[in-house]
Formats: sequence, structure tokens, C-alpha cells
Amino acid sequence: MLNRRTLLKATASLSAGLFPVPSVVRADEPLKIGLLAPMTGALAFVGYTNQNCLALAVEEINSSGGILGRRVQVVTEDTQASSKVAVDKARRLLVNDGAVALIGTVLPLEREAALQVAASQKRLVIHPNFDEGRCHPNLLTTGLSDVQRVEPMISWLAAHGSRRGFVMISDSGTARNSFVPLLKSVVEAHSGTLVGVRYFPFGTRDFGPALQQVKDADVDFVWHSIGDDPITFVKQYHSFGMKPQLVTEITHESIAKVTDGASIGNLGVSSYFMSVDNPENRTFIERYSTQFANFTGVRVDGKVPVLPHGESTYVGARVFAEAARIAQSVELDKLKEAFAKISLDMPRGKVGVDAGSSHLLCKTLIGRAREDCMFDLVDVAGPIQTVCK
Repeated sequence: MLNRRTLLKATASLSAGLFPVPSVVRADEPLKIGLLAPMTGALAFVGYTNQNCLALAVEEINSSGGILGRRVQVVTEDTQASSKVAVDKARRLLVNDGAVALIGTVLPLEREAALQVAASQKRLVIHPNFDEGRCHPNLLTTGLSDVQRVEPMISWLAAHGSRRGFVMISDSGTARNSFVPLLKSVVEAHSGTLVGVRYFPFGTRDFGPALQQVKDADVDFVWHSIGDDPITFVKQYHSFGMKPQLVTEITHESIAKVTDGASIGNLGVSSYFMSVDNPENRTFIERYSTQFANFTGVRVDGKVPVLPHGESTYVGARVFAEAARIAQSVELDKLKEAFAKISLDMPRGKVGVDAGSSHLLCKTLIGRAREDCMFDLVDVAGPIQTVCK
């Protein structure tokens, strides 16, 4: 399948080089959206999930007449989780292929690479992942910002008697300069104490010494944000017999499944869990499981698991199409003017756009992992406005 896709891409590229592109766009020409995502390496499963969910959204959009009367076509490029590669691929999508928007980035470095090119082309980048509250004229973020995650989670913990916390987080400038300071201030605002923080270089696989430090610290909860290998961390946390409540934004049904019971009881904060009970989500999961039954052999509650990144990609494409419908344009400035008028029923629930920060307005969900790898929703908060960083 991959070889055939590569061949088709190469043939299309050759054709584009041989035949001139007309200066006037015809209504029967497709409107292209660029999927810019990690399609190889450790994050390939996320990248392909984003691709799958974008396909569902585009199928719906095209069945309703497309965007501005034009059929939507997805053009895909692999970032290889590299900043340099992402810049080159973003340029190829926006300049060579004529994509009117980019979607699918997972890492901040991919997002920043896409923005670098999109700014020069006056196009929109849709980032379907949680973030630090990054605001940029060319950016729409469809995952939760740090404020949208931290305030509801800490408030819930404090209300249930958990006020002494410890942070274990992958080392980055964002972690040190944005996320941890925010977490500390919110914990203290709820009469709590952040007892300690451990930063881990990417590639860390032995968390034993740090877990012993946490054991000795007498805390109520541990907030983990180990981005490059949450599975190993969760398994080691469990094997150490840790008592503090484990809390994270890096959890979903797939992680619960592959951690072999180590996730049971852990708390996650997210914009989406598969257990959200509404007609849109039931239809979304059923369509995903049917259309992508061969994507993975993993099943949760009898269904193919959908990652939050994927749902955020689906939502991003639907929001883009709705903004274009309202604006009757795919030009950046007109899309942004339309954002404030958007209200859609999505798998996660009702969504709008905070035009000031270009982040979604939606509910923040707190879920507890069950033995069957689904999540019980223990609290729903918001919508909360994002504070720009």
C-alpha cells in the first residue's frame, strides 16, 4: 500500500512539472489540504491516525458539496519528526501543491516549521495537539492549551484532598518556562504545594531513581508529561508500587491497552475520550472502526481506538470547512473573521473558536482509566479561554 502511494505521489509530481498550471482556478479543480505529519518513526501511529480521521472529515465535507463548491483533496507529506524536513515539506505542500491549509502536526517543532512557511504564504496551520497556549496569526489549535488542562485538573484534585504534587516531565524550553511555572502557580492558588520537579532528557528509559525520590517526598499526586515514552514510564510507575495518584495529559485508550493494566485508575485530562456519550461520537467511532478495521489489531470496547490527536484532526478539518462556508473564502484574514461565528457539534461535544487566541472553546474532560481501557468521565469543566504565550 505504501509503495503504491509513493508511486502515485511521484507520478503526480512528475505530471505537475510537465504541464503548466492554469492561472484561473476552475470549480472542478480540487481544493487541496496538506496533511503534514510524522508518517515514519516512533510517531507514525499518531500520524496515520491523523490521516485516517482527516479522511473521515473530508469524506463528510465532500458529500455535502465540498468547500466553496470544490471537492477537497488531501496531499500528504511526512515530517519524519524533523524540523528541517517539516520546513521543506510544508513548502512543498503550500507552494508546489497549492494547499490552502496545513493540518496534522504532532510535535511543536513541526508546528513551528509549518508556521514559518505558512506566514510567508498567508495560509492557516491547524495543530491538532495540546499545547502551551501558543498564539500566532496563522495558527488554529484544536487540542487543549495548558490553561485548559491544568486549571480543571488541579481544581478537581484539590477538591478531593490532593494538594501536594510532584512533576515528572520531558525536558524542553516549554516545560521549564511555561508549563511547570503555570502548574506551580495553579497548585499554590488552590492552597497546595509543588514539592518537586524532575526533568528528563528525551530518550530516558530508566525512571527508577526519580520514582524513589517521589516515594520519599510524601505527595498526593504525580503529574507526568513524559512525551517520548509514556508507556515505559507508566509501566515503571506501576511496577514500583507507587501510591500517589498519577495524572497526565498523555493518555488515551490505546496507551491504557498497551500498558497491560498499569494505567488502571490513572487520571487523564483531555479534550476527547472515546467514552463521550453523544450521537456525533457514537457515529464517529462506528465509522472509524468500520473504515479502518485493518489499521490495527487492537480493540477497546470492541472498537478500533481513536487517539485524541485524530479527533482533533477531524475537528480541525470540520472547523476549517465551516469557517470557509461562513467567509465564502479560504483566505486567511476572512477565515479568522469567521472563527467567532462557529458553533459545531463534534465527537467531543460543542465547539467554538476563541478568536483572540485561535484555540477552540470546548469542554475539558477528566477521565479515570478502567480495567477495560475505557475512561470514566469524572468531571467536565469549561469552556476555558486560552491565555496566549
